[in-house]
Parts: sequence; structure tokens; C-alpha cells
Amino acid sequence: MFEFKFPRLTHNKISIIGAYISIIIVLAIILLLITGYFYEDTNPYFGIISYVVLPLALVFSLLLIPVGMFFEWRRWRRGDKPVRVKWPIIDFNRRSHRNATIMFLLGTIIFILIGSFGTYKAYHFSESVKFCGTTCHTVMKPQYTAYSNSPHARVSCASCHVGYGAGWYVKSKLSGAYQVYAVLFNKYPRPIPTPIKNLRPAQETCEECHWPEKTYGAQQRQFNHYMYDDENTPFYLDMIIKTGGGDPLLEQTSGIHWHMNVGVEVEYIARDIKRQEIPWIKVTDKRTGRVTIYQNTDEPLTPEEIQTLPKRKMDCLDCHNRPSHAFFSPDYAVDKAIHSGKVNRNLPAIKRISVEAMAAEYEDTESAMKGIANTITTFYKSEYSEVYDSLLPDI
Repeated sequence: MFEFKFPRLTHNKISIIGAYISIIIVLAIILLLITGYFYEDTNPYFGIISYVVLPLALVFSLLLIPVGMFFEWRRWRRGDKPVRVKWPIIDFNRRSHRNATIMFLLGTIIFILIGSFGTYKAYHFSESVKFCGTTCHTVMKPQYTAYSNSPHARVSCASCHVGYGAGWYVKSKLSGAYQVYAVLFNKYPRPIPTPIKNLRPAQETCEECHWPEKTYGAQQRQFNHYMYDDENTPFYLDMIIKTGGGDPLLEQTSGIHWHMNVGVEVEYIARDIKRQEIPWIKVTDKRTGRVTIYQNTDEPLTPEEIQTLPKRKMDCLDCHNRPSHAFFSPDYAVDKAIHSGKVNRNLPAIKRISVEAMAAEYEDTESAMKGIANTITTFYKSEYSEVYDSLLPDI
């Protein structure tokens, strides 16, 4: 009868426990991978457990096997078993050694295959919108909600916050490690501040899609507003915006984007962290090399400050500092909702009462949702009872 033997050093509680745990974890990982293959719309914590937690636990459990063997070997050396050599000897003429070697090689191959696949999946999962927006849902819920309704809703978070290449990927993960610490120990700021100091330059992210050199002329834009009267009277603003941009080789850089490092390079010094007070600006014409300095004459910087304070190269995000995370005022948000048809304009005074309800202060999201609903419902019950029943679904 075939007898499957292992070296005596593996006959200890620590190694046996490590082996059993490893087998259980491998089976769990395989089961979760199969589940994830057939059910793509899973909870974000499913990915964390499948691709991060369990693989780390597998590594720990596998380490228990040699650790147990080491302590068993030390116990032998103390005199429980006579040992004349300092290092273990592998003898393929012994069945137990052959079995152990075969199991080690098979286990290593399986571990490398699962580990490689898990690492690949973990990389893509950690770059996904679901991971960024919903894992730390308490922290990122406002940003994720705004992003989901923004013009960039189909652009992944990592495309802007990380971009391509290994260098910025490593930087983002190091930054993410601190963010995990901040969430675990409740150290994160509320609200999330701008500007973000460690964000990649816009020339390497935004301009992958927005190409300043290929933008010319002006754009027409209509802004839709509604008054605070009972009829929610609409009024519109039509504007011609000189967006500009252009190719410096054709000497066509102009408009509000002339400064976006196309024909000139703009550098500035800010007095405050939020970059709101800018007393010094340097403009360099790339074609001629001409340098122009602008300074605040009322409160100028000293020559020493100009030399020592950090100079920032102007970036898209200096102006568009919330391109995907814009938090609208109640007035603007209600205008958008009425114009898109989400709110019925035929409801009397809906603009006024909605803005009043939204602008009030609430302790948390739940109380805000209830407070807004109660304010609007009570208003129509008392002030416009004749339309309350007929327009109740719209209310």
C-alpha cells in the first residue's frame, strides 16, 4: 500500500496548522474567483477580501510551515533528538524527502499561478472606480456622488489621479497608504480640501484628452435659470466664451486658455496653501524668450521671499480645481433639475421652497433628506392645498 510520508520536521502543530489553513485559503480564493467571474457586480469589499486580504493570509499561513519546522529542529538540537548536523539534509533516496520536495514544487507552482493572477486582479481592482469611490464610502461619498453626475463620469478615477507609468503609480500607492491610516484612525479632513498637493501635472493627465494646441476661437454657452416667483419664470443667459488655445507655431494662441503653457509658460508664487493670494507672476514667451514679471504693488514680496518661496508652474487645475467633483449651490442645482425635467416646473414656487429646504443646516445626510422632504411637503400642504393632491407624485 502506498504511504505518503513527509520529513519528521513537519510533524509539529505549527506546521500542520499552517498547512491546513493554507489549503482552506486556497479553496476560498478559488471559490471567490469563480464567483467574481460569474457575478461582476459585487460589493467592493469582495475585491478587497479576494485580491488583498486572502492572498496576504495565504502567505502568512505558508510561512507557518517552515517556522514550525525550525522550532522542531531547535527542539531536536536541545537534546530531545540527537542531531549531528547544523543544516537539514535532503536525501532523494528517502521517500519522505521525495514527497516533501514534490509537494513543495507543486505548491510553489500553484502559489505562483494564484499569486500572479491575484496580483493582476488586485492591481486592476485598486485602480477601479468602485474601489476608489465606494470602499471608503464615508470619506468619499460626496466626491463619488459628484463624480457620478459629472462630465467625467466615464473616465476612471485613476486616469486623472494616477495616469500612466510606474513612477506615479508608486507615488499614488504610497499616498494611498497614508490615506488608509487617516481613515482607520479618523484623521482625514472634512471636507476633503483643495488643492491636492500630490496630483499629477495636468499636461500628463487632462491634456491626454483636452488638447490646447487644437482648440481655437470661441464657444457659445447657454445658462438656464429660474426665478423665485410662483411661476418659476425662466430666464436665460447666452454667452460667447473665448476659449482659445491654439498652436504657438502659427501664432494663434489667444482666449482664456492662452496661458496654458502653449505659447507661454506661467509661474507664480502663492502666499497661502489654497493658492488664493498670488502676489508674484512670471510669464515667459516660449517663442521669443521674453520674460515679464507681475507683482502686487500694495503688498510686494521681498527679494528674499522671491528667491526662497516655491514657484509653481501654472496648471489646468489651478482654475479647474474640481473638474469632476463640483459641488453646486442649491440655486444652481435646482436650476439644473428643473431644466432637465427632474423637477416639475409646474409646481408653484418649487424653485424658492427647494432652495430654502436645501440651504438649511442639517446634522447628517439622513436628517437632511428627511428635513428637505418634510419642508417641501408641509409647504404644499399648507400653502397650495389645491394642487397638493393632483401633483403629489411630482412633490
